[in-house]
Amino acid sequence: MPPRSWGWWTEQKLDILGDYLAAFNKASAAARTTVYLDLFAGQAQNVSRSRTEHLIRGSARRALETKPPFTVLRFFELASRATELKAALDAEYPDSRDRFNVVPGDCNATITAALAELADLNWAPTFAFLDQQSTEVQWPTLQQLAQHKRKDKWKTELWLLCASGLLPRGLRLRTEAIDTTTADRMSAMFGTDAWAEALDATRAGELSPADFRSELTNLMRWRLEQALGYKTTLVFKVTNTSGSEIFDMIFATDHWAGEKIMKDVYSAAERRQPALRRKAQLQRRQAREEREGRYGMFDMDELAPDKPDDSIFEVKSEQVPPHPPYRRPGRR
Repeated sequence: MPPRSWGWWTEQKLDILGDYLAAFNKASAAARTTVYLDLFAGQAQNVSRSRTEHLIRGSARRALETKPPFTVLRFFELASRATELKAALDAEYPDSRDRFNVVPGDCNATITAALAELADLNWAPTFAFLDQQSTEVQWPTLQQLAQHKRKDKWKTELWLLCASGLLPRGLRLRTEAIDTTTADRMSAMFGTDAWAEALDATRAGELSPADFRSELTNLMRWRLEQALGYKTTLVFKVTNTSGSEIFDMIFATDHWAGEKIMKDVYSAAERRQPALRRKAQLQRRQAREEREGRYGMFDMDELAPDKPDDSIFEVKSEQVPPHPPYRRPGRR
C-alpha cells in the first residue's frame, strides 16, 4: 500500500500526542503499568503532503517510542491495513512485540473483546487516542472506554478528533436536502440527534456556519462530561495552511494532573502553530516551483522559521466549559 500523505496539521497533532504521552507515563510512574489504546492507528507509511520525501512518524510509532514506555499497547485498524501495520511494527520494534498487538477490524465491533482482554489491567492508567476522519467512532465505543476502569480509579483518558469543520460539508449544509447518511452517522457518534436543532437554526439563518461548527464541538464536550462523567474537556483547534478550521481535538479527563499537563501541551503547541503553518506554506511554494522546473539556491526548510517569536503570540491556556446543547429560541 503506497504511503498516505498528510498536511502540516497532522504533524502538529502528532507532536502534541507525543508530548502528552511522555508526560502521561512520567506522571503515572508510581503505577508501574500504563495502557495505550489507538482506535484508528492508520497505515504503516505516511508522508508530508507538501514534501512527499519527508516521512511522518504516525501515532503507533510515537506511542511505541514513548519514554518512559507504555506497558501494554493496542492498535486498532481495519483488516485491510492491519496486517501491513503489524508487519511493519514487528520489523521496526522487535524488542517490543510482547508489549503491543494490532487488532484487525472495525474498532466499534472489536472494542468489547479488546477491553475484556485487558480487564485485569482496569486499574492501570489508560489513554485512548481516537484519531477518526469524520464520524467513524460510535457512542457505545466511547461509553465502553469511559466505563472500562474500576469505579475507584480515574477514567480512561480520551483524545478525540471532532471533525466540526468538515461535517457541514458532509451534510451538504447549503443544499435543499441534507445528506441523511452523514446525519445518521453523526447521531450515532454523538449518541443523540440533539445536534440537529443547531442544524435547523443554521439553515434558517439563526446561526452562522461558524456557530454551527462550535455547537458540534460543544455538544461532544457536553456529552463527554454530562453523560460519561468526565470532569474536564479541553479543546485544541486545528486549521489548514490557509487558516480555515478543519477539526477540533477534544481531550477528556477526570484527573487534575491530566488537565494541567494537557493545558501546558496545548499552550506549547499554540506557540509552535504559526511557525509550522509558515513552514508548510513555504514548502508548498517550493514544491510548486520545482514541478514547474524552477529550483532555488536554498531549500525552503532552511528559510522557514523553526520557532515563533513568543512575544507576538497569545497563549490561551484557559478553556471555557461546555454549555447545554443549543435550543432554538422559544423551545424548551
